[in-house]
Amino acid sequence: MNQHNTQEKKLKTDIHDKNELRRELAFSLNQLHSWQEKLVTISNIRKEKKLNITVARYANYIHELKLFLTPVLDELESRIKAEMDFSVDEIEQFKAEVKTETEQAAQARVAFENAKKMLESTEENKQVEAADLAAAKQSYSKAFKAFRLEKTELEAAKQELASELKDREIFKLELKRIMIERHFMAEV
Repeated sequence: MNQHNTQEKKLKTDIHDKNELRRELAFSLNQLHSWQEKLVTISNIRKEKKLNITVARYANYIHELKLFLTPVLDELESRIKAEMDFSVDEIEQFKAEVKTETEQAAQARVAFENAKKMLESTEENKQVEAADLAAAKQSYSKAFKAFRLEKTELEAAKQELASELKDREIFKLELKRIMIERHFMAEV
Protein backbone atom coordinates (compact mmCIF):
# COMPACT_ATOMS: atom_id res chain seq x y z
CA MET A 1 0.00 0.00 0.00
CA ASN A 2 2.80 2.40 0.77
CA GLN A 3 4.01 2.21 -2.81
CA HIS A 4 0.69 3.62 -4.01
CA ASN A 5 0.55 6.62 -1.72
CA THR A 6 1.78 8.83 -4.57
CA GLN A 7 -1.08 7.66 -6.78
CA GLU A 8 -3.59 8.17 -3.98
CA LYS A 9 -2.23 11.66 -3.25
CA LYS A 10 -2.47 12.58 -6.95
CA LEU A 11 -6.04 11.25 -7.08
CA LYS A 12 -7.01 13.22 -3.97
CA THR A 13 -5.41 16.37 -5.43
CA ASP A 14 -7.35 15.89 -8.67
CA ILE A 15 -10.56 15.39 -6.67
CA HIS A 16 -9.85 18.64 -4.83
CA ASP A 17 -9.27 20.46 -8.14
CA LYS A 18 -12.52 19.05 -9.52
CA ASN A 19 -14.38 20.23 -6.43
CA GLU A 20 -12.95 23.72 -6.94
CA LEU A 21 -14.24 23.68 -10.53
CA ARG A 22 -17.65 22.55 -9.28
CA ARG A 23 -17.72 25.38 -6.73
CA GLU A 24 -16.80 27.84 -9.48
CA LEU A 25 -19.62 26.48 -11.64
CA ALA A 26 -22.14 26.77 -8.78
CA PHE A 27 -21.01 30.32 -7.98
CA SER A 28 -21.18 31.28 -11.65
CA LEU A 29 -24.69 29.88 -11.98
CA ASN A 30 -25.83 31.84 -8.92
CA GLN A 31 -24.29 34.98 -10.37
CA LEU A 32 -25.93 34.36 -13.75
CA HIS A 33 -29.35 33.87 -12.16
CA SER A 34 -29.04 37.04 -10.10
CA TRP A 35 -28.12 39.00 -13.24
CA GLN A 36 -31.04 37.48 -15.13
CA GLU A 37 -33.39 38.52 -12.32
CA LYS A 38 -31.87 42.00 -12.37
CA LEU A 39 -32.53 42.21 -16.14
CA VAL A 40 -36.26 42.01 -15.47
CA THR A 41 -36.20 45.04 -13.17
CA ILE A 42 -33.89 47.33 -15.22
CA SER A 43 -35.62 50.21 -16.97
CA ASN A 44 -32.50 51.88 -18.44
CA ILE A 45 -31.95 50.64 -22.01
CA ARG A 46 -28.15 51.12 -22.00
CA LYS A 47 -27.71 49.25 -18.71
CA GLU A 48 -30.03 46.52 -19.96
CA LYS A 49 -27.99 46.15 -23.17
CA LYS A 50 -24.68 45.94 -21.21
CA LEU A 51 -26.15 43.43 -18.80
CA ASN A 52 -27.54 41.35 -21.70
CA ILE A 53 -24.05 41.18 -23.21
CA THR A 54 -22.58 40.23 -19.82
CA VAL A 55 -25.24 37.56 -19.27
CA ALA A 56 -24.62 36.07 -22.73
CA ARG A 57 -20.86 36.05 -22.17
CA TYR A 58 -21.24 34.52 -18.71
CA ALA A 59 -23.66 31.88 -20.03
CA ASN A 60 -21.03 30.97 -22.62
CA TYR A 61 -18.40 30.75 -19.87
CA ILE A 62 -20.65 28.43 -17.86
CA HIS A 63 -21.27 26.26 -20.92
CA GLU A 64 -17.50 25.96 -21.52
CA LEU A 65 -16.96 25.14 -17.84
CA LYS A 66 -19.56 22.36 -18.08
CA LEU A 67 -17.89 21.02 -21.23
CA PHE A 68 -14.54 21.01 -19.43
CA LEU A 69 -15.92 19.43 -16.26
CA THR A 70 -17.66 16.49 -17.98
CA PRO A 71 -14.48 14.65 -19.11
CA VAL A 72 -12.85 15.45 -15.75
CA LEU A 73 -15.74 13.65 -14.03
CA ASP A 74 -15.40 10.68 -16.39
CA GLU A 75 -11.66 10.39 -15.81
CA LEU A 76 -11.94 10.74 -12.03
CA GLU A 77 -14.72 8.20 -11.85
CA SER A 78 -12.67 5.61 -13.73
CA ARG A 79 -9.54 6.32 -11.66
CA ILE A 80 -11.47 6.10 -8.39
CA LYS A 81 -13.05 2.80 -9.41
CA ALA A 82 -9.64 1.45 -10.42
CA GLU A 83 -8.13 2.57 -7.10
CA MET A 84 -11.02 1.09 -5.12
CA ASP A 85 -10.68 -2.25 -6.93
CA PHE A 86 -7.00 -2.22 -6.22
CA SER A 87 -7.66 -1.18 -2.65
CA VAL A 88 -9.94 -4.18 -2.08
CA ASP A 89 -7.06 -6.47 -3.03
CA GLU A 90 -4.67 -4.44 -0.92
CA ILE A 91 -7.00 -4.49 2.08
CA GLU A 92 -7.36 -8.27 1.87
CA GLN A 93 -3.58 -8.58 1.57
CA PHE A 94 -3.04 -6.35 4.57
CA LYS A 95 -5.65 -8.19 6.61
CA ALA A 96 -3.71 -11.39 5.95
CA GLU A 97 -0.45 -9.64 6.88
CA VAL A 98 -1.98 -8.28 10.08
CA LYS A 99 -3.21 -11.77 10.96
CA THR A 100 0.22 -13.35 10.42
CA GLU A 101 1.96 -10.51 12.28
CA THR A 102 -0.50 -10.91 15.15
CA GLU A 103 0.37 -14.60 15.31
CA GLN A 104 4.09 -13.80 15.16
CA ALA A 105 3.69 -11.21 17.92
CA ALA A 106 1.89 -13.79 20.06
CA GLN A 107 4.67 -16.31 19.42
CA ALA A 108 7.30 -13.69 20.27
CA ARG A 109 5.40 -12.87 23.45
CA VAL A 110 5.33 -16.57 24.45
CA ALA A 111 9.07 -16.91 23.69
CA PHE A 112 9.69 -13.76 25.72
CA GLU A 113 7.72 -15.13 28.68
CA ASN A 114 9.49 -18.50 28.45
CA ALA A 115 12.89 -16.83 28.35
CA LYS A 116 11.92 -14.65 31.29
CA LYS A 117 10.82 -17.67 33.36
CA MET A 118 13.98 -19.57 32.45
CA LEU A 119 16.14 -16.61 33.42
CA GLU A 120 14.30 -16.17 36.73
CA SER A 121 14.59 -19.88 37.57
CA THR A 122 18.28 -19.86 36.61
CA GLU A 123 18.96 -16.85 38.84
CA GLU A 124 17.05 -18.42 41.76
CA ASN A 125 19.00 -21.68 41.61
CA LYS A 126 22.38 -19.89 41.81
CA GLN A 127 23.95 -23.30 41.30
CA VAL A 128 23.93 -22.82 37.56
CA GLU A 129 27.13 -22.13 35.77
CA ALA A 130 27.92 -18.65 34.45
CA ALA A 131 27.70 -19.89 30.83
CA ASP A 132 24.12 -21.12 31.34
CA LEU A 133 23.16 -17.84 32.98
CA ALA A 134 24.69 -15.85 30.10
CA ALA A 135 22.85 -18.02 27.54
CA ALA A 136 19.56 -17.51 29.38
CA LYS A 137 20.07 -13.73 29.48
CA GLN A 138 20.95 -13.70 25.79
CA SER A 139 17.83 -15.68 24.81
CA TYR A 140 15.74 -13.36 27.00
CA SER A 141 17.23 -10.33 25.26
CA LYS A 142 16.60 -11.80 21.78
CA ALA A 143 13.02 -12.74 22.65
CA PHE A 144 12.36 -9.25 24.01
CA LYS A 145 13.76 -7.61 20.85
CA ALA A 146 11.69 -9.93 18.63
CA PHE A 147 8.59 -9.14 20.66
CA ARG A 148 9.16 -5.37 20.37
CA LEU A 149 9.84 -5.64 16.62
CA GLU A 150 6.70 -7.69 15.97
CA LYS A 151 4.62 -5.32 18.08
CA THR A 152 5.92 -2.31 16.11
CA GLU A 153 5.26 -3.98 12.75
CA LEU A 154 1.77 -4.96 13.87
CA GLU A 155 0.95 -1.38 14.86
CA ALA A 156 2.22 -0.06 11.51
CA ALA A 157 0.11 -2.61 9.63
CA LYS A 158 -2.99 -1.72 11.65
CA GLN A 159 -2.49 2.00 10.92
CA GLU A 160 -2.06 1.34 7.20
CA LEU A 161 -5.20 -0.80 7.16
CA ALA A 162 -7.17 1.94 8.90
CA SER A 163 -5.82 4.46 6.36
CA GLU A 164 -6.90 2.26 3.44
CA LEU A 165 -10.38 1.82 4.89
CA LYS A 166 -10.67 5.59 5.35
CA ASP A 167 -9.53 6.19 1.75
CA ARG A 168 -12.09 3.67 0.56
CA GLU A 169 -14.86 5.59 2.34
CA ILE A 170 -13.61 8.88 0.87
CA PHE A 171 -13.63 7.40 -2.61
CA LYS A 172 -17.15 5.98 -2.14
CA LEU A 173 -18.42 9.41 -1.13
CA GLU A 174 -16.64 10.98 -4.08
CA LEU A 175 -18.31 8.54 -6.50
CA LYS A 176 -21.70 9.56 -5.07
CA ARG A 177 -20.75 13.22 -5.45
CA ILE A 178 -19.74 12.66 -9.07
CA MET A 179 -23.14 11.09 -9.82
CA ILE A 180 -24.88 14.07 -8.19
CA GLU A 181 -22.70 16.50 -10.15
CA ARG A 182 -23.58 14.74 -13.42
CA HIS A 183 -27.26 15.09 -12.59
CA PHE A 184 -26.75 18.74 -11.62
CA MET A 185 -24.92 19.51 -14.86
CA ALA A 186 -27.64 17.79 -16.90
CA GLU A 187 -30.26 19.98 -15.20
CA VAL A 188 -28.39 23.23 -15.86
